[in-house]
Amino acid sequence: MASERHVYINGELVPESQATISIFDVGLMYGVTLYESLRTFKHSWFLQSEHWRRLEQSLTYAGLQDLLDQQQFDQALAQTLEANEQFTDPEDDLWGNIQVTPGQSFPMPLMGGAAPATPTVICYTAPLPQSDYARYYRTGKHVVTSFFRSPPAQSYDQRMKNRSRFTHFLSKRDAVRTDPDAFALMLDTDGNLAEGTGANIFVVRDGVLYTPKARSILIGTSRQYVLGLCRDLGIEAVEEDLTLYDAYTADEAFWTTSSFCILPISCIDGRPIGNAYPGPLAARLLDAWSDRVGVDIIGQAERFAAS
Repeated sequence: MASERHVYINGELVPESQATISIFDVGLMYGVTLYESLRTFKHSWFLQSEHWRRLEQSLTYAGLQDLLDQQQFDQALAQTLEANEQFTDPEDDLWGNIQVTPGQSFPMPLMGGAAPATPTVICYTAPLPQSDYARYYRTGKHVVTSFFRSPPAQSYDQRMKNRSRFTHFLSKRDAVRTDPDAFALMLDTDGNLAEGTGANIFVVRDGVLYTPKARSILIGTSRQYVLGLCRDLGIEAVEEDLTLYDAYTADEAFWTTSSFCILPISCIDGRPIGNAYPGPLAARLLDAWSDRVGVDIIGQAERFAAS
């Protein structure tokens, strides 16, 4: 049995402590990194095809579609999972990340004088922070609205999932300075709700589920999965422009992302949201999600929070 997790780098598995890339990698020098984050259920990657499709679209939008194909994507995920699942209880699951950069290009990155580079493909896994999830499934997560706005589509389309996320870093930093227990919520340049620094937001009013339009946000795979659950369960779901008024006056609200799936929100900018966590609609969606994947999502978090 290996003593530490391994990282996939360009077709090779190396111990985490020995994983390196060039300081001249364009991903480091320019932040040119496209990526996907996903989790397992029963030690199988969840929505793997959907994550590939989004990464493929991101690469195409950036003009970097030749850096990676689906076979390489699937291979990296499979090899990394096989190497690292020994560090995870058979009844628990794990989180993974795959990143692609144009590779090393020196002395003139992205300029005509640079020699063609070999792409850098990295894949790694990490434990799910089940203790945090177990707590927030039952108490809800605080939210603080960020002063920093989500970059507009006139800059680049937010549907491209990329690591050039300095706005997200600034938003997250300021949120925890205000409230160490908070996630940051970003608005768009028109003052509408956009997204969190790694999650999509939903609000509930009079039994109807609302989420921001897919304009100034990353279209999360979990966001889309929830909308699909709503269609199947007969829950009305609406994509429209939302303001802080809609958030402050919501009956319930929650985040969606690949790792925790659905996480209830208990207050936004100090204003209480709902009085039970998860709220009725979020609980219904979590139950349906759990049934489909064959894992009690909250129960799993609570079990391994104590281990």
